[in-house]
Amino acid sequence: MPREDLRHMDKACHLITMYTNPSAHIWKSAYKIDPSILTFHQTLPNYTSTPLHRLPQIATDLALGNVLIKDESHRFGLPAYKILGASWTIYRTVIRELGLPSTASLEEIKAAAGGKRFEYYTATEGNWGRALARMASMLGAKAHVYVLNAMLETTKSKIVHEGAEVVIVDGEYDDALKEAERISREKRGLFIADVAWEWYQEIPQWVVDGYSTMMVEIDQQTAELVGRRPDLVVCPVGAGSLAEAVVIHFKHVVPSSAVLTVEPVTAACLMTSLEAGKIASISTKDTSMCGLNCGTVSFTAWPSLRDGIDAHITVTDEEAKVAEETLKEMGILIGPCGAATLAGLTKACKEGKDEVYLNRDSVVVLIGTEAPRGAALDMA
Repeated sequence: MPREDLRHMDKACHLITMYTNPSAHIWKSAYKIDPSILTFHQTLPNYTSTPLHRLPQIATDLALGNVLIKDESHRFGLPAYKILGASWTIYRTVIRELGLPSTASLEEIKAAAGGKRFEYYTATEGNWGRALARMASMLGAKAHVYVLNAMLETTKSKIVHEGAEVVIVDGEYDDALKEAERISREKRGLFIADVAWEWYQEIPQWVVDGYSTMMVEIDQQTAELVGRRPDLVVCPVGAGSLAEAVVIHFKHVVPSSAVLTVEPVTAACLMTSLEAGKIASISTKDTSMCGLNCGTVSFTAWPSLRDGIDAHITVTDEEAKVAEETLKEMGILIGPCGAATLAGLTKACKEGKDEVYLNRDSVVVLIGTEAPRGAALDMA
């Protein structure tokens, strides 16, 4: 069973909190990803694999073999990886509604839809909503995106620019999700979220499946750069859908890779759930890692995260900022959510490399999920 590791103060007087699960080292995922997902993404306009950059100075500083970062700052012209899940999910929902085969092209979908107008409802902290609105627009559908009142006006305007209606909601992210779901039922629309509940699982699982394209790319790129699969993959966690994609991919093969997940101290819904041994919702506080500011772990992600992650760690906004600046100095422009992976790896190495099976020969892949705040393509 998982266990919570010891907590202590580091030299900077920051609390290091790390949760480890020794049994994850031998746990295997039985979930199989549809290989046609990559083929689908390759048919979309402007598809290309996002870069996997070497970070030799980081590897030297942490006494590791290779540290690489998957740069998702520019995916299909958007500033984050979310379009991978949003595009596959919109595609699946439309072909189901129209009764089309799973091999239908975008052109065939548009022709079959005729004058039918699909209405999609979702909630977002920024990147997910913009990605869903982009894909909905490509298929002639309408997206209604529910956002928090505190969201920057520039972020809202970029979602509107994709053809979506933006609806303001007071409260936290979970409140926006609930309102979007309620209105979707009232208006007989389609609720599309990357967070699952007990009664809502199929669509969020399609979102997770869509992220598998990134994992396949990582396999191909690490083989080219270092000749083998990563020993450790470090992934940021909000509600957990991306982390689920990481676990089910890298824990499905032999030998598997270890997985370290990272979340903000102020939005530690996964840490809280791991400590409780069950999904535990929390109230969150503001964080620069706004894409990770989630109060509840996704229902479908939870079993894989509970059993499959080797370690989990929390980081502060300041630690994420330092990591972001470190990457910037190396010419790698990644936002705070993605930079959190470097902050988490650094803390984990201080805590104890044995906990995540690291040594001087280890290959580590960090998932850099987004562009920096304020970048030309960014949401905020």
